[in-house]
Amino acid sequence: MRRLTLLTTLCALLALPAGASAASLRPPMVLPGDAGAASTADWIVGARPGAAADAIAARHGARQIGTGSYLVPRGRARELSAAFGRLLLYAEPNRRARALQTPPPDPLDARAAWRAAIVDPRLVPPPVTATSPLLALVDATADVNHPEFQGAHLQTIGGFPLSNGHGTETAAVAGAPKNDRGILGVWPGLREVNVSLPNEIACANSVAGIARAIQQGAAVINMSYGSTAPCFAEYAQLQVATAKGITLVAASGNELAEGNPLLFPASLPHVITVAAVGNDLKAAYFSSASAAVDLSAPGVGILTATPPRFDEDGVRDGYEAVTGTSFSAPMVAAAAAWLRAAKPGYRADQVAQALRESATDLQAKGWDSATGFGLLNLLRALSGPAPALDPHEPNDDMVWVNGKATGHVDSPIWRRGGPHRVRALVDKYEDPADVYRIVFPPHARVRVTLKPRFGNPDLAAFTRTATSTADDEQIIGRSRRKGKKRDTLTLRNPSKRKRSAYLVVYVDENTRTLDSRYELRVQRAKH
Repeated sequence: MRRLTLLTTLCALLALPAGASAASLRPPMVLPGDAGAASTADWIVGARPGAAADAIAARHGARQIGTGSYLVPRGRARELSAAFGRLLLYAEPNRRARALQTPPPDPLDARAAWRAAIVDPRLVPPPVTATSPLLALVDATADVNHPEFQGAHLQTIGGFPLSNGHGTETAAVAGAPKNDRGILGVWPGLREVNVSLPNEIACANSVAGIARAIQQGAAVINMSYGSTAPCFAEYAQLQVATAKGITLVAASGNELAEGNPLLFPASLPHVITVAAVGNDLKAAYFSSASAAVDLSAPGVGILTATPPRFDEDGVRDGYEAVTGTSFSAPMVAAAAAWLRAAKPGYRADQVAQALRESATDLQAKGWDSATGFGLLNLLRALSGPAPALDPHEPNDDMVWVNGKATGHVDSPIWRRGGPHRVRALVDKYEDPADVYRIVFPPHARVRVTLKPRFGNPDLAAFTRTATSTADDEQIIGRSRRKGKKRDTLTLRNPSKRKRSAYLVVYVDENTRTLDSRYELRVQRAKH
């Protein structure tokens, strides 16, 4: 659990709900010509997923890049948005990202001992079969013909040319097989698919890459790239992946000395954010620090495979020492795939929590913004107890529950009968709010109780017409108590017809912890 004061806040682009501290992207509505609109050549417009939206998009020359996300030339963005009508969810410019291999390596740090720091030599990797968990690396094109991948289960899709070494290097760090040459990856020979990206990574490329990874059946997705500007389409596609039970991993960034901006997708909910440490197991001089950081892994002087024509260390043998959080992230991603193979009953949230809770503490006691919970420790993750489940994800805001963003309306957690109980957790960055639907019978009074199990969660209730947790005008009840006590709300439906409402659990804005675990109980109240 994160037991330290929140040291860093998300930038203004991440709206904070009134009365809560949940950090969650709101669907933007930015069109060409609007104040502050970027000058990108194309636009992303999002709508409620389904055949109706697909047909409208096709008529306006838009290309589907992800679930409910469409890429359209800048000049057609306004007409497409208008054509979607009530189906419209968001519109935004197609912002650019970049790969995160920026700091130059220190030749004195070049060594291949990085694997032993995170994988106990006594650990025997799981056998790799056709049904083993698949790791998708959304990255630059990998050189699958590199000798390092002889005997590997690596393929590349996407069709972009081989133009740099980044995709090869991350794939080798994750899964270079045991073949008596080169190096060993974290899980030697694991099933990998390289989902290739162009050199200049637009938001649409990220969305399409994540969508392809989902289509391939990935159990884990690694993203070693980032942008300082959030993109809602990317967030929406990652929410789709979360709903499908996929573990998401991203590099925190290498910009500590350049203002330490938050990077996306690393700072989005439900993403394991990985920082880098050096050989001294201290935070690397470049590694971005923030409240989004979950774990750390080696990231300085990482000896790995690279295409010989991009080998720039003076000896074109196809191996080079590279530096950056780009290479820390696939170590954690491969460990997550290994953990999913060893613990097939674990859900994605349990995998992430197991990796956090088992990490070797490094700098400040407990969690810190530079190294997260500490250094990846695969042995402890494999041998530790199963973390508690966090059900109903993603349910960070109304659009993920009411079908607006997903095309699927979540079932209510209570509609009649006896008490219903939900045990879950919220986190200011990883899981900013939990939204649930309930349905009132006619003339019913409903009692809702929130019991803290750790931290200080708060409770609010919204009308069925609320569009987000920031919609204060739609609040029909909110916690007023202070301290770590039970919250209780009594809600009433005076109508002759059944009515629905939203219950929202979030972390109290005044608490010193970043996360809270709770038990939510809903039952019919006595008149």
